[in-house]
Amino acid sequence: MLAHLKFGAQLLLLGVSAPLLLFPAQLPEATLAILLVLIAYWSVETFQRCPWPATVFNGALLLFLIMVGVGILVSPWPEVTLSKATGIILGLHLFRWITALRKPEFQRLSLYLFIVAVLAIWALGMVSVSWGRKIPLLSDWMALLPPRIYSLPGAPGSGVSPNQLGGVLALVLPVFVALTVGGNLRLPALFHWLVGILTVILAATLLLTQSRSGWGGGLLGILSLLVLGGLSSEKRWPKYGAACLLLAALLVPIIILAGVGPVQVGAFLQESAHGQLETELVGTLTLSGRVEIWSRALYAIQDFAFTGCGLGTFRRVVWILYPLFTITPSNDISHAHNVFLQMAVDLGLPGLIAYLALLGTAGFVSWRVAPAGKRERWLALGILSGLIGYHIYGLTDVLALGSRPHFLFWWMLGLLALEGEKSFADESPVSEIGSNY
Repeated sequence: MLAHLKFGAQLLLLGVSAPLLLFPAQLPEATLAILLVLIAYWSVETFQRCPWPATVFNGALLLFLIMVGVGILVSPWPEVTLSKATGIILGLHLFRWITALRKPEFQRLSLYLFIVAVLAIWALGMVSVSWGRKIPLLSDWMALLPPRIYSLPGAPGSGVSPNQLGGVLALVLPVFVALTVGGNLRLPALFHWLVGILTVILAATLLLTQSRSGWGGGLLGILSLLVLGGLSSEKRWPKYGAACLLLAALLVPIIILAGVGPVQVGAFLQESAHGQLETELVGTLTLSGRVEIWSRALYAIQDFAFTGCGLGTFRRVVWILYPLFTITPSNDISHAHNVFLQMAVDLGLPGLIAYLALLGTAGFVSWRVAPAGKRERWLALGILSGLIGYHIYGLTDVLALGSRPHFLFWWMLGLLALEGEKSFADESPVSEIGSNY
């Protein structure tokens, strides 16, 4: 009974803190108050038991947290950094809460709440996105979509970019596919059917975003799920099928490049029947524009290698220190259009190393959980595939660290850490004693 009351109080704290931390500038006094409440809560938890749940992510996470602190301290524009910092705090609070859960019913509820959170982000995106007209074949379908009817606080005047919504979908879509096909998760059959319907809706939305980065990330994320699921199967034919699928994925781009020619492929990336293939993230941004932004990010990393420019400050630093020539200052360059460059710009090279260590740990945990027969296998592989899909998307676009949908990244890491701990405990002769809620 006490454990259920405590769990309910934690959910209430999450429900109250989430909107304030996602939109800190709307109610600054309330945001400060909830930060003090979180500090008090963490202090009480620290005195009652360990300061942080024991997970395989903790080593990389410690370095990452240190560099987040550095990125906040060196920022010359606190008003720009504030929303990113509170977004990271929300993500870390979610990670801590999830990894401390031990009762199976609470663990399942954290998964259900993740699905609800994804649907909330999807719903907000549908009413606040400025839909583009980049792909002629989809023009008739795009005309059926309602215009933007809501502006999120702090969002650009033109509305949320469909590329950003595409990045969120590339991150979570493989997880939904895994939950649909993962019959060994010991979840109700109705759950799999409902998630399957939601998967179709999310996939259709990804198509309508017309985000080529999102398309590539979502497609390769699902492809990764199929390959990883087949290679980790105990049956022979899924292994062969996965190997053939992987071989085809490697050969098809090579065949296209050899048949069409690199010059024609380059021309396609630069132009379409209507001129330039553009993204609406900052008005009109072509591939050459991205290359210029990447070069400025590299200059910033060279100048601020150990500390970064400051969390979320690239949008101002770039115009002061590294002006662009092909993009006008009226465009808001909010990030480096590459997730790895952006991480180094925000947190320096040590922060990038810590981030890569988090991703490497996620891959290690997923593969440890992946052997056939383990009930956690499909969820773990889905999360890993989602991370792969997101970072494919992240080669040309970014959900900036601490941005509003970025808490889903930490939620997925928390679920993965939880599944990893359960798997490791099953393999250990003596299970580790943990929290009782």
